[in-house]
Amino acid sequence: MLSLTDRDAVTHALTDPTLDPTLRALIGLRVWQVDTDRRRPLGETLQIVVVQPGDTSEVIHEAVGIPITWEQADQPGFEWMNDHGSWFELAYVLTDDFGMLVFVADHSETNPTLRFNCLGFANRPDLTESKA
Repeated sequence: MLSLTDRDAVTHALTDPTLDPTLRALIGLRVWQVDTDRRRPLGETLQIVVVQPGDTSEVIHEAVGIPITWEQADQPGFEWMNDHGSWFELAYVLTDDFGMLVFVADHSETNPTLRFNCLGFANRPDLTESKA
């Protein structure tokens, strides 16, 4: 689990060679797009949470601040979702000037309910259809 709430944490994530390069590129792009007022702390406008394989519902909810994995969660709850193949990106607008991006690994060991919800909104081709 990663929770990025300031520029130092983002810099550390972007330079961490153990993180997936696609994830690092997505984080860098979104921070570049959102962090337009460098006089304000990044954490006043954006929080980025990365849900990784093995993260439990409790850990995810604590980092996000709202339940997003259980049946009682407000689903979909996000404003929009992007499917980047190996990562899903969920955007939550929490106030007029503060939002949260949640990146969810598309991995068999990712929280099954959260991954199922992401796959349900992804517009992926049905690979089970037979080709005529």
